Amino acid sequence: MPAADRAAPVEKKVGPSGTPTGDSARAETVLPLPATEVAAFVRDVERLWRLNPHLDIREWQPREDGFDCTARDELADRDIMVEAKVEAGDDRLTVRYATGLRQATEILIEPVADGARLVITDHYPRIEDPQDPRLAEVDRTLVPWVAAIRRHLLARRRWGRLPGWRWWNERFMLRMAPRSRRIVRLLVWISLLEFLVFLGAVAVLRLAS
Repeated sequence: MPAADRAAPVEKKVGPSGTPTGDSARAETVLPLPATEVAAFVRDVERLWRLNPHLDIREWQPREDGFDCTARDELADRDIMVEAKVEAGDDRLTVRYATGLRQATEILIEPVADGARLVITDHYPRIEDPQDPRLAEVDRTLVPWVAAIRRHLLARRRWGRLPGWRWWNERFMLRMAPRSRRIVRLLVWISLLEFLVFLGAVAVLRLAS
């Protein structure tokens, strides 16, 4: 598998500036896009969070310095409440949490020869006891989230100039729960297949007449 398609968790023992040193989980991918374009995309935090394929966002309240949201983590089968402060820079965006086990999410964009490397790191306090019940709060959606961001950005690059594409994929679809989005996509593909079969049948009848 090409390196650009990998998004694997990595344990670290460092934190972003101002965040206590502890444990962390990391996922990354390389995109064939300019780093400035990727950095501009991730600054829309709500859109970025809604791209998570396992996070059903029930309510999102933007604040001047961050956001509050309530959501359902479908992978962990639990409800979560987030109160976060957002700090944006030229090449990174840091989300710091007021409650919960996760202390911060750091989103870094690095220019590379093939385009841009997107790295997302979740920072947690150091927990020595593997039986600590707080470990249930570790976000296991990080890797599929980065993979979903990659798919969306590649599709956006290819189809984003088509009329209605961004409205459909970044406004209408992202307002749905992830499960509903999957159902809508399935219905769209079934309808398209039925239409192609219909066109094929019409073509065969015309040729036979």
